[in-house]
Amino acid sequence: ALIIILSGVLCFVLERNWFVALSPVSKVPLYSLLGVAVAFALTFSIMDLLNYVLGFLQGSSSSKPLLASASQVTLVLCVALVMGACYGFVFGLMDVEDEVSYQIRLALLREEHYCFPIGAVLGGIGGVGNEYIRYHEDLSTRHSMK
Repeated sequence: ALIIILSGVLCFVLERNWFVALSPVSKVPLYSLLGVAVAFALTFSIMDLLNYVLGFLQGSSSSKPLLASASQVTLVLCVALVMGACYGFVFGLMDVEDEVSYQIRLALLREEHYCFPIGAVLGGIGGVGNEYIRYHEDLSTRHSMK
């Protein structure tokens, strides 16, 4: 929560012209912080929405949420933090915000070229890890019931 509040304050306080003189490496920590906050908020908002929709569609008595345990939430939190930090790192190093207005689109397309594989790998790790945890928790629940 503190990271999200801090990044929100930074968004309102910082001016665009403050960054022009900074080197790309010095922008990386700021963009990594912002990336972590955005990835965290977006990931958990989507997960809450999916849990709500799946619970509504399946009926409240038989539905099992996508994130049912603390270990699943921890895994998704870690993946979101790493993903946000990677995206912020790439955005800071690519120095997209200093591009001239007509070249911003090209710079963002170049950045997407690097970010899609990162997102695919981390999303795959998160999805496989979530199902792995769910499977082993289901097994332990079945064994404890016997």
